Order: sequence, then C-alpha cells, then structure tokens
Amino acid sequence: MKNQAILTLLIDKKEVLKVTPSQLSPRGCEFECTEKEVTLFRNKVDHLTQGRYANFSIRLGLFPHSGPVPQYMTAEGQVTSIRRNAQDCYCIALEFEHVASGGYRLIAEHLSDSIVTVIDSVKIKSA
Repeated sequence: MKNQAILTLLIDKKEVLKVTPSQLSPRGCEFECTEKEVTLFRNKVDHLTQGRYANFSIRLGLFPHSGPVPQYMTAEGQVTSIRRNAQDCYCIALEFEHVASGGYRLIAEHLSDSIVTVIDSVKIKSA
C-alpha cells in the first residue's frame, strides 16, 4: 500500500464517494470518476447556487513510510474543475481547505522518499 492514498468525500458525515487520487499535492488532488459520479459534484441547494460545484468534507487516508497502517487527515474540499477525458471518464480537481493539524506533514511524508522531521526538533538536537 506504499504511495497509495484513499480519498473519501463526505456530505453530512456520510460517505458519498471513495477513490484513489491520481495526483496528490499539499494543496489538493485529482482523481477520475464516471459520468454518473459527476452529478455528485453539482450544487443543488437552490437556484442561486445551482450550477456551482459543491463543497465536501474529506478524509484522506495516507500510507506514510513510518508504518503499514494508514493515517487519516481531514479537511474541506472544493471542486475546482471537471475535465472530460473520455466518453465516460472525467478528471476532477479538488482543492483542500481548512486542513486539520498535521495534515500537510502527512501529505509531505507520503509524497517524499524518506521520513519528514519537524525543523524545531532538529534545531534542538543540534544546539
């Protein structure tokens, strides 16, 4: 499971979609979905917000180098773009907002080839 992430989109604390991101960065991710799943991303609250993309609570399960057990981070997610790749294949770009404490460190550790250490602890050890 090394270098794999699991993205779960939640609405009112209920899972609506679980996918594996094809691209991941500290600012967001991209993943593919079907035409049927694209309807989840449209905001249908009222006529004023109709046509906009919905916001989601997200849970991102990351498999860091420190062990086989996934570590989870939570954030808010805003769909920034929907691109059609094929007849029934869409690429969704999702931007992370309000990332929980330690979330950026988890993503950095997941993306890097080695364990990420906090700069403050390195300064204390070298002093």
